[in-house]
Amino acid sequence: MDGGEESRASGRPRDPEVERGILVATQDLLVESGYAGTTIAGVAQRAQCGKSAIYRRWDSKVDLVVAAVRALHITTEAPDTGTLRGDLVAAAMHFARSDERSGRVLASLLSEIGRDQELQDVAYRTIGEPPVAALIAVIERWIERGTVPADVPVALIAGIVPTAAFGSVVLRQRSLEAAAVEELVDFVLLPALRV
Repeated sequence: MDGGEESRASGRPRDPEVERGILVATQDLLVESGYAGTTIAGVAQRAQCGKSAIYRRWDSKVDLVVAAVRALHITTEAPDTGTLRGDLVAAAMHFARSDERSGRVLASLLSEIGRDQELQDVAYRTIGEPPVAALIAVIERWIERGTVPADVPVALIAGIVPTAAFGSVVLRQRSLEAAAVEELVDFVLLPALRV
């Protein structure tokens, strides 16, 4: 453990309410001011804490913003409902679980991703990749079970719902509706999987 990690581990325990307040303040500022207008100083002022309280928890603004967005989105495990359609719907529903506020926070982050490579890398790894990995795991499981042909383009098909979801967030500032997720599964994913 390096000196930075050691200092973070020592001392009094962190107050979870302070952390929650910082994340909520970050989300609020993302909605009100966008990514560029969200600063550590602004978050500290809104959360009524010192900047040091933020830096004890997150190394940078990018880490803080990604944590704030992740706090609004539940990452999914690969479900096993007993049917391919059930598994696809259960995994894809991750993209329909957000409320309007969550959509606006995520839209603020997505609007900046094209201009900030570090933000893009961290956001994809921690927010975008886990639900896609769940869809990939579902498809690969059903390939192993012999239901889905082995030559289907797994990653391409697994990316369809996330692409639609992120388009909805960017253009409409809200997540997909559950009915839209089911339609994507029934009319796009299942035919693409040749089932």
